[in-house]
Amino acid sequence: RILERDFTIACGPGERSAVEAAADYLNEQLKQVQAQSKVIGVEHTVVLAALNMAHELLAAQAAPSNDISDSVRDRIREMRHSIAEFSSS
Repeated sequence: RILERDFTIACGPGERSAVEAAADYLNEQLKQVQAQSKVIGVEHTVVLAALNMAHELLAAQAAPSNDISDSVRDRIREMRHSIAEFSSS
């Protein structure tokens, strides 16, 4: 259900839970826009929610991944330790 309306969506095998999760996320975003805005039409609500979601996606893509940064930092630390051990022997 999205904005109290039922939709039938075709999806591949094993994709149902992902599609349902996406629909739930979209519905939550739409409800947030409705709650934050004065009375606006559905079309306006959908556009604002889509803009918010696009902004979140672009921000996530632009941000460095903490997992990668942490693993790179750990690897550099290990290499420095190895170099220090090698230099002292």
